[in-house]
Amino acid sequence: IYNFTAKPGSLHLSFDVGELLHLERETESWYWGKSLKKDVSGAFPKSYVQIRDCVVDKCGGTVVASAGGIGVVHDIAVTLREWLEHCKKLYINNDERLKFMEVSMRALLELRAQAASGALPQIRCEKSPEPLTLGMELAVRTANGQLVDPLKISTYKLNALHDDANARIEKNMETTPVSPPPATPPGARTYTIAVRVHNFVCRMNEPAEIALALHDASGAKLTEHLLLRWPTNHISTALVVFTDFGGDIIKSEKIYLVSNIVRIGNMDAQNIDNRRSSVAQTPPVVSPSARSMRRPFGVACADIKRFVNIDCPSPDKHIQVPFYAYEKENLDCLLKKIIANRDIKDAKHSQGLWVSVRLVEGDLKQIREENPHLVVGNTAVARKMGFPEVIMPGDARNDLYVTVCGGSFSKGGGKSSERNIELIAKVVDKHGQTFPGVISVGAGVPLVNEYTSVVYYHDDRPRWQETFKVCLNIEEFKEAHLVFLCRHRSSNEAKDRAERHFALSYLRLMQREGTTTPDTQHNLCVYKIDKRANQSEAEETCLGLPSRRDELPAGAEHGLARGVLQLVPRDSLAVSTKLCSTKLTQREEILGVLKWNTHYAEGTLRNALMQLLVVPSEELVKFLQDILDALFSILTQVQEDHEDDVYTDNSYGVLVLECLLRVISIVADHKYQHFQPVLHVYIDDSFCDALAYEKLISVMVWVISAANAGDAALKRLLMCMKCIESLIRLIVRSRQLRSALGDRASDSEFCLLFEALLKQLVWLMRCGDHALTCQGSALKYLPHAVPHIIKVYPDTELSAYIVRALEALPLGRLSKQRMLALLELVRGPLCSQPSARALLLPHLAATTRALLRDKAEWDREAAHKSRSVGKAARLLGADTAKLPDHTHHQQIVELCVETLGEVMSLLARDDVGPVEADRGELARRLLPTVLKTAATMLRDRKTEGQTNSAEDALLRRILSVLLDMVRQMSENQYSMVVRALEAENAGGSGSLVADALSLFLAILQRPVFRPHWADMLHLQHYVMLHALR
Repeated sequence: IYNFTAKPGSLHLSFDVGELLHLERETESWYWGKSLKKDVSGAFPKSYVQIRDCVVDKCGGTVVASAGGIGVVHDIAVTLREWLEHCKKLYINNDERLKFMEVSMRALLELRAQAASGALPQIRCEKSPEPLTLGMELAVRTANGQLVDPLKISTYKLNALHDDANARIEKNMETTPVSPPPATPPGARTYTIAVRVHNFVCRMNEPAEIALALHDASGAKLTEHLLLRWPTNHISTALVVFTDFGGDIIKSEKIYLVSNIVRIGNMDAQNIDNRRSSVAQTPPVVSPSARSMRRPFGVACADIKRFVNIDCPSPDKHIQVPFYAYEKENLDCLLKKIIANRDIKDAKHSQGLWVSVRLVEGDLKQIREENPHLVVGNTAVARKMGFPEVIMPGDARNDLYVTVCGGSFSKGGGKSSERNIELIAKVVDKHGQTFPGVISVGAGVPLVNEYTSVVYYHDDRPRWQETFKVCLNIEEFKEAHLVFLCRHRSSNEAKDRAERHFALSYLRLMQREGTTTPDTQHNLCVYKIDKRANQSEAEETCLGLPSRRDELPAGAEHGLARGVLQLVPRDSLAVSTKLCSTKLTQREEILGVLKWNTHYAEGTLRNALMQLLVVPSEELVKFLQDILDALFSILTQVQEDHEDDVYTDNSYGVLVLECLLRVISIVADHKYQHFQPVLHVYIDDSFCDALAYEKLISVMVWVISAANAGDAALKRLLMCMKCIESLIRLIVRSRQLRSALGDRASDSEFCLLFEALLKQLVWLMRCGDHALTCQGSALKYLPHAVPHIIKVYPDTELSAYIVRALEALPLGRLSKQRMLALLELVRGPLCSQPSARALLLPHLAATTRALLRDKAEWDREAAHKSRSVGKAARLLGADTAKLPDHTHHQQIVELCVETLGEVMSLLARDDVGPVEADRGELARRLLPTVLKTAATMLRDRKTEGQTNSAEDALLRRILSVLLDMVRQMSENQYSMVVRALEAENAGGSGSLVADALSLFLAILQRPVFRPHWADMLHLQHYVMLHALR
C-alpha cells in the first residue's frame, strides 16, 4: 500500500493512503476522479485504489461521504479524517493539546472497531464521537448517534443538544478521555454469580460430599449451598448459579467461595497415598452403607471478589480454590482461621477445587431469557439466604433456613469419655408423623426426609454450624415443628448398631398468636428419651413440654418430665432460624390485617388497621402485594357505620386510606425506591378490584374537604397529595376493570364521581395559608397522574379543570411550583391533544407573560419584601442575613423560558395535530414580552460587564425561544399579531419592529451562541432573514 504522488505539471492526482476519491471516468488501467478532501481532479492508476460502497450524508448544502460503514461507523470515520488535518497542525505548532488529541483518536478508533463488529452497546453509540474544541465546528447528534438536521428540529432543542455536547467536551478536556463505563440504569440491580466446577483433586479413598456456598468477609453464609456427591463422572459439568444479589453484596470488600468437604464412611479414615481426581481414573470405591456417618474432612476457600467486579465485567475466570485439611477443630473454626489469614500448617495448595466464576447482571428470569446457556440441563440454582432487594409480584417464597449452631451435652449412659454425637433433624406434625421430602440439604439434590449432621470425635460440645432448608406449604407450616434427635455413634460397628437416640429437642414453627418463629438464635431444651420408648411416641409427647429454655417454668431444674421424656437441666441445643416467606409473617400487626375477616367479626378491625401504621417499613415491603389485597378487600367488603359518604376519622374507609398512604409513601421513599416498579406491576397486573374506585374517590373527596379540620387532617391531606399519582393509578385501573366487564351504564356515574374529586382539588387551591404545603404537593404530583387520568376521563374536560385549579391559585402564590406543574403538563401527553392544548396554552401564555415582567418591577418588589423581612427580623430579634430570599426571580425566569421552549418544540412536531392556531395565539400573547425580556437580559449582561454573551446559557435559551416563535410564524400570523398589538396599544407594531431590529443588531455585534456552533449560527441568520422579509 502506497501513497500516489503526481509528477509536477502532469494531469495526475496525488493522494494519500485512506483518502476517499470520487470516480468519474475510467480507461483500461486508469481512473479519472476527484479527491473529496482537496476538491482537486486528476488521473490515477487503478492499481492504487479499491472500489467500496460509500455512504453520503447531505445536511443542508453540506455533503459528507465515507466508505467506512454506516451509522456511527461512518460518522467516526468522517470525524477521524477531519481531525487528522488538525492533528498535523498541532504537531507543526508543537501544541500541548496534541497528546490529548492522540489519545482521543485512538479511543475513537477502538470505538469504530467495536461498532463495525457489532459489539458496541447502544449506550456507547449515544456517546460517540465527541469532537474537541480545537476551532472546529461542533456537530450534534441524536440519541442513536446520527447527525441532526437543523431544519427538522426546533431551535430550542437544537440549542439543548449543543449545550449537552459542549458540556461533555469540557468535562473530557479536564482529564484524559477513557472508555466510559456503562451507565447505571435507575433503580436496584440484581446480580447472579455462575460457578462451574471443573475438577476436584484430593487424597481420599471414601465417598464425600462437597458443599459449595458463598460467604461474606466475616465468614457468615450468604447463600444456599450446592451439594455434589464425590466421586462422580459428572462433576466436571456441575454448574450452580447463585442468585438474588444486590449491589451492596457485590460491592463488598470480600466474597469467599467456600466448600466444606465431608467424608462419608467409618469413624476412622483409611490411610492412602495416591492422589485422586474427579476427572481421573480412580480405583473402585465402596459405596456408603446405612451405617456410614458424615465425618469432617476439610475446607476449600478462596476470595473471588476480584473476579466478580461490577465496574470491569469479564468472561469466565478459571481459579483454584485451595484445600485445607481438618485436624482437631471443627470446620467452622477452620474456615474462620482461613479467612483471618492465620498460619495453617497443613494447607494443601496442590489439592483443591478447580472452578470458573462469572458475574452476570439480572435475576433468574432475566438470565433464562438473556443467557439461557447458564441455566440449562443440570444447572443448580442456589438462592441468597434472604430476600433480594426487590420482591416482584408472583415471586412466591416460603423458605425456612435452619442452622444447627451447637450443643452442650452431659456424659451419660455410664460412659467415661465424651460421646460422638450425631444430630438428626426432621419435620413432624402434631401427631409425631414425619413430613416426607420437605428438607433440602443443598441445591442440585432431591429433597429428603431428614437432615443428618457431621459427627465430631469425642466432643460433648460440638459446634456444627450446618444449615438446611425446610420447604413447607402454608397449611403444613401451621401444624409442623422441628424435632432434633441426638445419637451416639460408636467406632465399633456392632455397638453402633445397638445405639438408640438418647435425647430430643424441638422447635415450634408457629407461635400461639399465629406468627412464625422469629429470626434469632433459639436455646432449646434437651429432653432425655426413655430407652424403652418408641421414637414416634417421643416426638408426639414433646409438644406438651416447653421448647426453649426461656419458656421453662420456675423450679424446672429440679425435675420436669412427661411420658417418656425428662428434662436434662444442664444440656442445651442452639439453633438459629431465618424465614424468607412472602406468605408467612413474623409480625402480629401484619397478620392482623391479613386475617381481617376474623378481626372484623371480633370487632377489632379498626385497631388492627391502626397497628399496621406502626409496622417497620422493611417488613411492609416484604408483604406488599398481600397487604394491598387485604386493604382493598376491607375497602369494598366492609360496611361503614354510616351512609351517604359521611366519614369520620375512625371510618374503615379513612383508616384503609391512611394505610394505603403509608405503604405508598414507603415505596416512594428514596431507600425503597426500587420497589416502585413492584407497585406499578401490582397495579397493572395483579390488582383486580373493579369496585375500589367508587369508595376510594369518595374517601379522597372527604379528606380534601376536611382540610380545615385541624393539624391531623392537614397531615393526612398532605400525604394524600404526595401519593396522588399512585392513588389515581389505582382508580384508573379499577375503572378499566369495571369497563372490561361490559358495564357501560356506570360511565356517567364515574364521570360524576371523578368530577367531584376535581372540583375539590379546585377548592383546595382557593384555601388560605394553612393549606399552602398541600397546594404545593398537589401542584408537584398531580401532573404526573395526568397520563393515567386521560385513559378513563375526557382530556378536554380534564384540561379545563386543571386550568380552573391553576387560576384559582393567586398568581403570586407558589409561582415556582406552578411553573413546574405547567412544564410537566407540556411534556406530557395532555398537550399532544389539540382540544386540550387549546384550553391550556392561553393560561400558560398569560402566566408566563405575567411572570416575565420588567426586571425593574421585580427589583421594586424585592426591595419592598426586603424591607418587610427586615422589619419582621427586628421584631423577632433575628439576623436578616440568615433569612432566605423569597423572590426566586431568577429560578422563575428560567422555568418560564424552559416551559416556553418545550411548548415551541411541541408545536414544531408533526404528530400533535393542527398547530397553526396555537402558534398564532402564543405569538400574539408572548412575542413582545419574550422579545423585550431577551433584549433586557442582553442589555443587563452588557451593563454588568460581561464581555462574552455566549457563556450565558439562559440568554441562549430565551433567544432560541424567540427564534422559534419567529421561525414558526407565517405571514398571515405576523399580520394578525401586528393588528392585535395595534388594537391593544397604539404604535405597538412600530415598537415591535424597532425592538426586533435593535435585538438583531445587538446579537450580531455580541453573538449569543458560541463561535464553533455553526448550525446554531446558520439557523439564527436564516430566521433573521425570514423575519426581515
